[in-house]
Amino acid sequence: MAFQFRSPGADLWDKDVLGADYASRKLPLADGSTATLIHHRPAVRRLRLAPALRGLAILHVHGWSDYFFQTELAQFLTEAGADFYALDLRRYGRNLTKTSTPGFITNLEDYFEEFDAAHRIISSAHPGTRFVMLGHSTGGLSAALYAAANPAKVDALALNSPWLEFQASELGRTALARFLQAASHRNPYRNLPGIDPGFYTRTVSNRFEGEWDYNLDWRPANGFPLHAGFISAVFTAQAKVKKGLDLEQPVLVMLSAKDYLLPRWNDAATRSDVALNVQVVAQRSINLGRELHLVRLPNALHDVFLSAVPVRSDAYLRLGSWLSTIKSQQADSGIARAVRRTLQLD
Repeated sequence: MAFQFRSPGADLWDKDVLGADYASRKLPLADGSTATLIHHRPAVRRLRLAPALRGLAILHVHGWSDYFFQTELAQFLTEAGADFYALDLRRYGRNLTKTSTPGFITNLEDYFEEFDAAHRIISSAHPGTRFVMLGHSTGGLSAALYAAANPAKVDALALNSPWLEFQASELGRTALARFLQAASHRNPYRNLPGIDPGFYTRTVSNRFEGEWDYNLDWRPANGFPLHAGFISAVFTAQAKVKKGLDLEQPVLVMLSAKDYLLPRWNDAATRSDVALNVQVVAQRSINLGRELHLVRLPNALHDVFLSAVPVRSDAYLRLGSWLSTIKSQQADSGIARAVRRTLQLD
């Protein structure tokens, strides 16, 4: 049995580049730029009895030199019953223009503006749902800051290889942070040496050794040019994580079991995170908050949902199971009643 699916406020949405099952709308921002909100809304959506994730709205936030194209992830979460949305942040992907400085920002908390706009739209379209942010890499770092600042808006936080710490020693990171802070103050647009040898694109793009088709203008093979202002903003955000965010919400962190950060290509890169020191990030994740679930996935890539089929199958199962648990955590649950009775609080 099937029914025609149409979102509230559908006249505000345009057809998205991903095809008929996706719609997008521009979000004008105070600095004159725009973000883009994408909604997966299949024309025909199968009716199921009590789908596992009904009642959850998911907002995906991409990472550095990236944009939303992960249609399989959207299809999985929609199939499981969730309402799926994604953001292309300002100066990324769908928002790039000829005059854009790709990815440029001097404070990751500036993204709170598009997060707020997305939250207003989603909560209006789906009243009573629980709002979950699903952030990848730098997007995960930004989402964590937003969740800390807005505990009443964000019900749970799922992080896919979040960039919570720099890939260097503590001493090296501190020295580099001071240099970048001074350089950013003088000229936030100052170019920095590139750090992406193209290994990640080689493992992901179907034009090389990967399986995914995406826009290489929006997600370049060697990443966007780096600027002092952006890296300084990342270091400032990471310093806040180091001090501890004390998140009230439940947090899921998904990481590869290993990384490959060497300058020469090796086949091990096809089964590793080539962007982050995953051990350092795993350790730093403890500083996020009070309730952490950490998953290490053997043979996963930096974006675990772009890994080989067996890996991402496991990743979908882990994510979906965690989200299902989050959904079932209600104040009046049987477990909560048992606690109250045991402590004679009823």
